Amino acid sequence: MGWRKLSGADHSVVEVEGCLEQADCAAFSAFLAGAAAEAAAAGEELEIDLSGLQEISSHGLRALASAQRQWRRIVLTCPEGRVREILTISRMDSVFRIQAPSIAFIGPAKPSPRAADEAEGARGS
Repeated sequence: MGWRKLSGADHSVVEVEGCLEQADCAAFSAFLAGAAAEAAAAGEELEIDLSGLQEISSHGLRALASAQRQWRRIVLTCPEGRVREILTISRMDSVFRIQAPSIAFIGPAKPSPRAADEAEGARGS
């Protein structure tokens, strides 16, 4: 589990990776509270990039909801697979704005594990 904050021209991005489980949620919630407070003080939007998140517990959902209560200008980007399903089942997808990432924060493409396997298979042939 890991997270970090990046700042841009008119908003900040929190990138989240791994599995957000109960043991990590107190620290994650405190981190998000700080990021939301900084965004609020600067009048910026806070983007939470979930593209690297594979699993989220109810405690993780609670951390997101708490940040949303603190600063309403939060957008979740790129929830995929199980995380997207959990957001839908919990109806958190109706609480947050969910969208694709901001172009300014898209870095170099990371090959998916499947693409790496296929490339390895092509080399081995």
